[in-house]
Amino acid sequence: MIRRPRRVIPASIVAGLLLVAMVVVVWSCVQVLLGQAPLLPLTSLAARGSELHWNDLAVLIGGGILAGLGLVLLACAWLPGAPNVLSLADVGDQTQAGATTRTVRQAVAAAASRVDGVSAATAQVTTGRVRATVQTPLRNTGELPAQVRAAVGERLTAIALRRPPTITVRVNRTRSS
Repeated sequence: MIRRPRRVIPASIVAGLLLVAMVVVVWSCVQVLLGQAPLLPLTSLAARGSELHWNDLAVLIGGGILAGLGLVLLACAWLPGAPNVLSLADVGDQTQAGATTRTVRQAVAAAASRVDGVSAATAQVTTGRVRATVQTPLRNTGELPAQVRAAVGERLTAIALRRPPTITVRVNRTRSS
């Protein structure tokens, strides 16, 4: 069970841009039908468009930009995102359970912050990796990474992910004043 995020942001941006463009075009068409000056100068745009050729630099640059934007949007739609839910170890035959990456991140940060000598802790969680970053006022941090790694490992064992991630620990010393 790996749930991946929906592509809400790119879809919302494209939908919003298309909506604005269509509203402007419809508004301009209604203005022309009512005999008013259109918001979008349709006749001058048509005249300018009839002067362009396929091999003009402006057409090639515009086409390249639109093609690149289209490829980016297709990549956003096709490529899977980072998972939102990580699978837990199987409990029974048909039972599937998962933990959100946010929950695992909070649990790892809490476990790391409980280690003696750690003043603050943050974590990053991906499918196969957990990275804990801790702050410490200690000058000698020799044993601290191993202690944090052990505490995080114990917490991840208690969570029981299906695929145990690799644990990396980064220690940053806080500067005393």
